[in-house]
Amino acid sequence: MKLTTMVLSEQALSGAGRLLTPPGVPAIGPTEDFAYADTALDLGLGSPCSSGALLCSPRPKILTRMERHLRTRELLVSLEGDAIVCIAPPQEPVDQKLKDVRAIRVKSGQAFIMDVGTWHWIPFPEGTAPVRYLVIFRSRTGAEDLHFHDFAAPYHIEA
Repeated sequence: MKLTTMVLSEQALSGAGRLLTPPGVPAIGPTEDFAYADTALDLGLGSPCSSGALLCSPRPKILTRMERHLRTRELLVSLEGDAIVCIAPPQEPVDQKLKDVRAIRVKSGQAFIMDVGTWHWIPFPEGTAPVRYLVIFRSRTGAEDLHFHDFAAPYHIEA
């Protein structure tokens, strides 16, 4: 199976999460030191939350499995490097398959949050260097709320 890569946008995340990075950088006036714009007033992460650093190695763009969390949303912030993140809206597998699997191009500096139960996988770097992400979710998610789905046939991601 093949996945064609989409640009990170509200449409690409529809039904699976929402974009946190503003589409444009706020303008700074000639006498101003900074500009600020809210991107989300409630991330819906609950308490307590934890953060982690994720370093992703370059590798073939073949998706063989996904994971999800049933008790938290997950926030991903691209700190360094462009990558492809695969997601699928929250759902139960039917006949060992997930519907609407997407490959989304996330550029360095962009951020998004996934809804509870959204299927996802470790970002695939677009270049030959590793990429770095900041991950924020409910504390102890990796130890207590990690569910996997292995695909019967892999997806080959087309950049």
